[in-house]
Amino acid sequence: MVYDVIVVGGGHAGIEAALAAARCGQKTLLVTQRLATIGALSCNPAFGGPAKGGLVREVDALGGYAGVGADRAATQCRILGEKKGPAARATRNLVDRTAYNELAKEFVGQCPGLTLLEGEAKNILATAGQIQGLELVDGRTLKTGSLVLTGGTFWNGRIYHGLASQPGGRVGEGPATHLKASLESLGHRVGRLSTSTAPRLLAKTVDTRGLEEQAGDPKARPFSALSGPPKNLVSCFLTWTNPKAHQIVRDNIKSSIIYADNPVSSGPRYCPSLEDKIHHFPHRERHMVFLEPDGPELIYPGGLPTGLAPATQQAFINCLAGLEKTVIARPGYAIEYDYSDPTLLAPTLESLLVKGLFLAGQINGTSGYEEAGSQGLWAGVGAALRSSGSEPFYLRRDQALLGVMLDDLTVLGVEEPYRVFTSRAEWRLLLREDNADSRLGEIAENLGLLDPVRRSVLTKKRAGIRAGHLILGQTWFPPERIQDIARQYPIEDKDRLTEGPMLAADFLKRPSVKLEYFFSSVPELATIDPAAYLTLETEIKFAGYLARQEKAIKKLATQENQGLPRELDFRGVPGLSREAVEILSRTRPLTLGQASRLRGVTPASLSALAIFVHKLTAKAGQSSALTSPLT
Repeated sequence: MVYDVIVVGGGHAGIEAALAAARCGQKTLLVTQRLATIGALSCNPAFGGPAKGGLVREVDALGGYAGVGADRAATQCRILGEKKGPAARATRNLVDRTAYNELAKEFVGQCPGLTLLEGEAKNILATAGQIQGLELVDGRTLKTGSLVLTGGTFWNGRIYHGLASQPGGRVGEGPATHLKASLESLGHRVGRLSTSTAPRLLAKTVDTRGLEEQAGDPKARPFSALSGPPKNLVSCFLTWTNPKAHQIVRDNIKSSIIYADNPVSSGPRYCPSLEDKIHHFPHRERHMVFLEPDGPELIYPGGLPTGLAPATQQAFINCLAGLEKTVIARPGYAIEYDYSDPTLLAPTLESLLVKGLFLAGQINGTSGYEEAGSQGLWAGVGAALRSSGSEPFYLRRDQALLGVMLDDLTVLGVEEPYRVFTSRAEWRLLLREDNADSRLGEIAENLGLLDPVRRSVLTKKRAGIRAGHLILGQTWFPPERIQDIARQYPIEDKDRLTEGPMLAADFLKRPSVKLEYFFSSVPELATIDPAAYLTLETEIKFAGYLARQEKAIKKLATQENQGLPRELDFRGVPGLSREAVEILSRTRPLTLGQASRLRGVTPASLSALAIFVHKLTAKAGQSSALTSPLT
């Protein structure tokens, strides 16, 4: 059988890759070990959070599944970081993992052009640097011009309960053991990383009386343009670790493979294990633990991923307030797995060594459902473009959080599991959750990813934003109306309000003034799409900052987008240090912008490279000869 695109793995990256390739009109096959576990949540039962929520919204803006599933399976929806400003504002949905899993299977099962196959990959088939197909363990051979490898922690995964271990991709499922040799034979460098997950607690043994309750937020916005209002069916509760519990961990830390004499490979710094928290922060007397409902029978203690021996986990848990009599239903565990060096990939996630081979998700050294899903979607798009003979399409750092992650991975590589943060994005005020659809809508349309419903929703929202700017830019408030609004709402510095008339847009720029305060005074606002309100308010309040960022992006565009010849011999560039030649030759950056972010490429080396490329461009007689593909 011949397919345009084959995707290996039915996790978050695999789902999005397969759906995207099929939406792009390619005959697509999804191969996974077990069809029943498509979309299974291996760790916490939640999507979103700082920056991660932005990735989910970007996946939805590009027509993906994660936002739809996270909304429909939601049991609680919250807004995080709202007081920190629009760049930090984040949505987080607690979900029912069984419902999410079932919805994922339904989505992929009903997708036109997508076929599902239960099986395990054995060999990557390639000839002369070009993908030819995939061989399965059972001997079947599948032909394709584009192959996407996902698979999360299943690649040679080994699960550790304390020092005891067994092969596995997650509890109850075997690892994928065959593709490492195949990848290495093609020139890809393979290493090992690790992560850990928290124990699951029996809900009926948890006593939440006296603990701080965290209810959902009825004002939370859904991730997907296809979803309705937020669902808040459950509450979470907050407890804390304590010195007695910390001492138990210290006394038994060698029972964790993370701190054993022969420990596992690097784990995630930004989602540290319990052992890491207590070891690296000995001055902290307590750490937060979020008790999150995980279905009707279990509680997930967010903040307690661990590789400690099960008996130590039980002793520790019973020291925490509300958990004195709690029974662990399933111990937490550490897992070590293979990853492939992402610096050998283009920002499309296509191999620089084998045309038509794409890698996405934790195989690239990332952590998290959101990072995996968004990579998978983009790899699926790249695979579809490769299969159809179209030019590759690249996302820039100023276009999407996904673009930031792709650039970080392929240029800088990883030394530990990578997690996306707003702080990694230099243009984070432009890359907000609320405008993901506006930023990426045209791209999705051009790639054939935008379905009619999302297109209609986006068109209506954009019209609402334009109308809102016009209304607020033409409406004047007399002094008495300003004072009336100030009396009704908690507006700071009321005594310093102007005595003269004020344009509504200018009044809205005050930090404590919100758009909703104008609804009774400006009834025309009720005629525009409510989905436009948040973006409209943000664009007006932060107009000066947004304009400065956009100006800075244009200023840097010349360097950022100046392409480097694919076959450039860096040894022939005058003024480059030996270290710079080695780094540039190994990573093969596509642009001067990418080269500037490489560790070891000094400003002097970058200047020498820029001068050399400028001379090449002048000699060619046309700047287009070396323009960047990052458009």
